[in-house]
Amino acid sequence: MKKQTIEQFLYEYAQTTPDKPAIISEEGRITYRALYETARGYGSYLTNNGLNEGGVVVTRAANTIEYAVLYFGVHFAHGVICSLEKSAPDATVLDVAKQMNAQIVIADGLNDREASHVFLSRNVMEDAEKFPAEGEPIFPALDAPADILFTTGTTGASKGVELSNLALCATAENLIVGCGYDPDMLLIVPGPLNHANAIRKLFTSIINGNTVYLLNGMTNVKAFFEILELPYNNIACCLPPAMIRFILMLSNDAIGKYKEKISFIESASAPLPEPDRIQVGKLLPKTRLIINYGSSEAASVTMYDCIANPGLVNCIGKPMPNSEILIVDDDKNVIESSKDHLGLIACKGDVNMICYVNAPELTKEVLVDGIVYTNDIGYIENGYVYIIGRKGDVINVGGLKVAPTEVEDAVLAFDGIDECICISEQHPFMGTMLKLLYVSAGEIDTEKLTVFLATKLESYKIPKKYERVDEIRKTYNGKLDRKSYRS
Repeated sequence: MKKQTIEQFLYEYAQTTPDKPAIISEEGRITYRALYETARGYGSYLTNNGLNEGGVVVTRAANTIEYAVLYFGVHFAHGVICSLEKSAPDATVLDVAKQMNAQIVIADGLNDREASHVFLSRNVMEDAEKFPAEGEPIFPALDAPADILFTTGTTGASKGVELSNLALCATAENLIVGCGYDPDMLLIVPGPLNHANAIRKLFTSIINGNTVYLLNGMTNVKAFFEILELPYNNIACCLPPAMIRFILMLSNDAIGKYKEKISFIESASAPLPEPDRIQVGKLLPKTRLIINYGSSEAASVTMYDCIANPGLVNCIGKPMPNSEILIVDDDKNVIESSKDHLGLIACKGDVNMICYVNAPELTKEVLVDGIVYTNDIGYIENGYVYIIGRKGDVINVGGLKVAPTEVEDAVLAFDGIDECICISEQHPFMGTMLKLLYVSAGEIDTEKLTVFLATKLESYKIPKKYERVDEIRKTYNGKLDRKSYRS
C-alpha cells in the first residue's frame, strides 16, 4: 500500500469513486466527493481563523458525519486534532486545551477569557461551505503530527499520545491486511471516536475506500440489527468484547440470521472470552473473528483469526506488516521467550507513537530508539504471539503467577454466569488468594462451579472465594476496570 496521508487517499477516491457513500450515520450519508470538498473547506476555515501548521485543535468527538468532516478538516489544515469524549465537561475541555497548548477550541458556548485559544462554535458544515475547494490540495508531511489520543487511564493516569500521519497510514495497512478489508464492504463502528480503536476504523475505511457506518453507542442493539438489514452483502463489524457479549445475551441467536452477510468481526480493547468466541463461531461459521492487539502507543500490531485457528489459548496472532514484536526482560533486553520463559511485549514499527505530549520523562520510559515497551506479559511460539496478562494485573499466589483473564474465561463457560472478574484478596493466614466477583440472573452453586473449574484450571488458579454482585465495573470503552478493584 502507498505510504501517504489519509487525505491523499480521500482526494483520490473523490476523483475515482465520487458518488460512493464514504460515511453513513443516523443523520444521513456523505459521498467521497462531498466529504473531500467539505473537509477541505473546513480546513480552509480553520486556517483562516488562525490555525498554523502543527497547531493543536481540541474538540469533543461524536459519531457523526459532522465530526468526521471536522477531523479530516484539521488534517487538511495541517493541524493536529485532539478529541475528547462527547460528554467531557467544559472544565475538562479547557484544561486539556491548556495542557496541549491548543490554538483552537471547537465547542458550542465555550469561552475562557484568560486562555490564549481561539474559540469556534461547532457549525462545521455551515463553516465549510464558506471556503469551497479550489485548485490542487497541499497535503501535510508524512512525519508530521496528526492526532493526539488520550489513553483510557486503566493502568495509570490518562496520557496524550501524539501520532504522525505515517503512523495512521501504517495502522490502516495493518488493519486492512489483518482483517481483510474489502472496498465494497460496509463497516459498522459503534465505539466513541475519541477512542483509538474506533477512530482507526474511520480513517482506515477512508484509506481503503469502503463505506463506514458510525453507530451512536455500543449498547444500541436494535440499531445494530437495523444496519445489518441494509442492502449490503458484505458487512463487517468493529465490536469490543463487551458489545459482543451484550449482543449474544440480549438477542440470543439472532445474529446467526446474517451468517451470509457478515464477513468479519474485529474485536479489540480487551480480551474476548473463549465462550463468546465459541458461540460466535457456531452462529457465524463463515465469519472471520479477528482479535486485534495493540494500544494507543502502538496500534494494531498483531491479528488473530480465532475461528480459522481455534484452540490457541492466550494467542493474539502474528505481527502485521508494519510491526515487529520483541519479547524483553525488565531491563528491556531482548530474550528468547517460551511458555515457560515469559517476558514483556515490545513493538517496533511505523505504527508507533511520536511521544506522550509534554511528558518527555514518561516518554523515555515507554519509547526507546523507536521501540514501544509495554507492561503486557507474553511470549512467542511458532511465529504466534501469546499474552497472559498485564504486569500489574497478574496475581501472585504463593509464588505462582495467575492471569485473571484465564480464570474469567473458564468461569464464563459455566452455565448461568453472565459476567465476572477475578481479583486478589488478602487472607490473614493464606496470604494472597483469588476472589471471583460474578453477575448472574439466578443463584449459582459455587461448589459445582469449583468442581467445574477443576476440569479446566490448575488448583492454584481456582478462586477461594465467590461473591455475587449486581454489576462489574468497566471503563467507558467496555474494559474491565481492574484498577478500581485494586484500589
